[in-house]
Amino acid sequence: MENVRLSIGQTWRAGALALVVGLTPGAAQAFELFGFRFFEGPPPPPPEGSVTYNVQFDVVGGESDLLKSVERASVLEEEKGEPSPGSAALLSRANTDYQRILAALYDNARYGPTISIKVDGREVSSTPIDTEFGDTADVVVTVDPGPVFTFGEVDVKNRPGEIPNDETVPPSLEELGLVPGGVANANKIIAGEAALVGGWRELGYPKAQIARRTASAYHETDQLGVMIDVAPGRPAVFGTTSVSGTARMDPEFVAWYAGLKYGERFDPDAVERARDQLRRLGVFKAARIVEGETINPDGTLDMGIEVAERPLRVIGGGVNYSTLDGAGAEAYWRHRNLFGRAEQLELNASIGGVDADDPDSYNYKLEANFLKPGVFTPYTDFLAKIYAEQDSPDTYRARAVGGRMGFMHRPTTKITLAGYASFEASTIDQTDYGDGDFLFASLPLSVDYDGSNNQYNPTKGYHLIGSFEPFYEAVNGNIGAISQIDGRVYYGFAKDRVVLAARGVVGSIVGAPLQEVPANKMFFAGGGGSIRGYPYRGVGPVDPVTDEVHGGRSYLVGSLEARVKVTDTIGVVPFFDFGNAFDSEYPDFDVPLKTSVGLGLRYYTGLGPLRFDVAVPLDPYDGDPNVAFYIGLGQAF
Repeated sequence: MENVRLSIGQTWRAGALALVVGLTPGAAQAFELFGFRFFEGPPPPPPEGSVTYNVQFDVVGGESDLLKSVERASVLEEEKGEPSPGSAALLSRANTDYQRILAALYDNARYGPTISIKVDGREVSSTPIDTEFGDTADVVVTVDPGPVFTFGEVDVKNRPGEIPNDETVPPSLEELGLVPGGVANANKIIAGEAALVGGWRELGYPKAQIARRTASAYHETDQLGVMIDVAPGRPAVFGTTSVSGTARMDPEFVAWYAGLKYGERFDPDAVERARDQLRRLGVFKAARIVEGETINPDGTLDMGIEVAERPLRVIGGGVNYSTLDGAGAEAYWRHRNLFGRAEQLELNASIGGVDADDPDSYNYKLEANFLKPGVFTPYTDFLAKIYAEQDSPDTYRARAVGGRMGFMHRPTTKITLAGYASFEASTIDQTDYGDGDFLFASLPLSVDYDGSNNQYNPTKGYHLIGSFEPFYEAVNGNIGAISQIDGRVYYGFAKDRVVLAARGVVGSIVGAPLQEVPANKMFFAGGGGSIRGYPYRGVGPVDPVTDEVHGGRSYLVGSLEARVKVTDTIGVVPFFDFGNAFDSEYPDFDVPLKTSVGLGLRYYTGLGPLRFDVAVPLDPYDGDPNVAFYIGLGQAF
C-alpha cells in the first residue's frame, strides 16, 4: 500500500502543514511514538510512604541469555520504574519473583537452582511482611542456576497414531526435542502435551486431554524423567450447528456458510476454516465457534456459533498527498447486508493528481461493487463491478467505462480460483503507443496459491499467482491473451529474526501489434509494488525519436530483501529491485534492466509491520527523482 512519495528538492506540503500545527502556541504535550516518549517533563515526586528501589541481578556463571530470562520473568524488574506503594508491596513483589524466576529457570532446563532475593541486605523469604524500609531500597537478586538437565526416560501412554498428512499436523515429540538426552526445557513438556492432544483431535477425538503427568528431577544424574498419560476420549462427527446473536443475518445461512457438515468426522482444521469463513462475511464485529461440552450418545458433537453484528451501513474516506502525484481524496459508502445473507454493495469515488495544471489531467474514478457470498457452495462468491474512470499517469491518459462479473472459489484455505467476464470501452491519448478508441472484451482467469505462513509478514513458504486473460479487441479486430506469473519465496532463520525474501514477476501480451494494444493494458514497471525509486508506471521502452517512455507487451521485475529484526518491534530491510518492460511479446534480455537499491524501516504491530522504504534509482531517466519514499502496512511483498 503506497501512500506517500517524495523526491529530494521538492516541497512536501503535508509536512509543512504538520509543522504549522505543531508550532501552535501552548504547552507541548507528551506523546508516545514507536515505544518512545517525547516532550515528557520531569517525573512527579513519589507518593508519601512509597519506596523507590533499584534492582540488581547476578547469575552465577554469567550466562547472558539466562540473565535475560531471569530479568524478563521478574516483577521487580518489570515495575522498577514505578515506586512501590509501600514496604509491604515491595516485599510482595519480591516474594512473587521466587516462583516466577524458578519457572524461568525450569524453562532453561535448570532444576537445581538457588535463588536469593535481598532487600537492603535482608533475605525476603524470611523477612516479616510488616517490616518497614526507608524511602529508597536496594534489591539484589542472586541466582545460582545449577547444572543443565537432560531428559531421562520419556514415557508417553496413548500416543496418537499416524495423522493424515496436512500442513496443520502438530509437531512430533522428536521435533520438539522431548526425547531422552534432549535438553530438558520445561516448555518442551507443555508443547509436547499440546501436540499429543492436538494429534488426537486431528484424528477426530475432540475431547482428548492430558489425564496425568509427572516430572521427576534426578539430581545425581542431572536428568528429568517425564511420564505423560493421554486420555483420547471418544471419536466424534460434527452434529448440528446452532447460531445465536444474529439481528439481520439469516442464521440458517450463517450455519451453512461456516461449512461444518453434519456427519463429517470432527476436524479442527474444518473448525478453523469455519472461523475464517465468518470473518470473510464482513458483517460481524465478533464471532466465535464453541464446541459442545460433551459428545452426544450417537457420536455427534454439536457446534455453536455466537456472533454480534456490525452496523448495516458505513461511510468512509481519506485524503493523500504526494510531491510527484499531487493531492487526492476518496470516499465510499458500503451496505454490509442487503438481503440478510451478507450481500454487499459499495460505492466509491476518488480524485487524484490535483496538483496538475490542467483538471483534464486529474485522475477520477467512480465505481460500484457488488458481492454475494455463498453462491453454489459456501466457498464460492459472486462479484460484479461497474466503473468510469480517467487514469492519467505521466505516460498516457485513458478515459474508460467498463465492468466485469464472475466468481471466486476457494477449494482449500490456500488456493483461490477466479474467473470473470469483462468489458471496457476506452479512449486513450497523450501517447504515440496504444492510443485511440478501443472496445476490449476479455475473460480474466487466475489461480492464487498462498503457501506462506502469514499474509502481512511471511517468514517461510512461498506464494504463486498465475493469471491468463484471453481478449477480443473489436475496433482493430485483434484476438490475443494477457498472461502473468508472480512468484515469491521466504526463508527465515535465527528464529525468524532474519528473513530472506525474493520476488519475480513476468508478463506477456500476445496476439496484437504493439500500436493496437490499449496503453492502459500494456505493461509498465516502476513504483512501490515494482521497481522502487522510479516513478509509478514510469519504466518501459523508450521511443527513439521522442525519448518518451511507453508501455510494452512484456515485462520482468524482481526484488531481493533481507528483513532483519533489530528488536522485537523494530527491523531494517536492505533491498535491491530490478526490471523493465519490453516492446516484444516476451522479455528481451538484450535490453538492460533498470535497478534500484534502498533501505527500509519496519515497526511490527499486531496487524502487521508498518513499512517505510527509501529507494535510490541507479539508472534514472532524465527528470526522474533521485530518491523516493514509500509508506505502507505490511511487507513490500
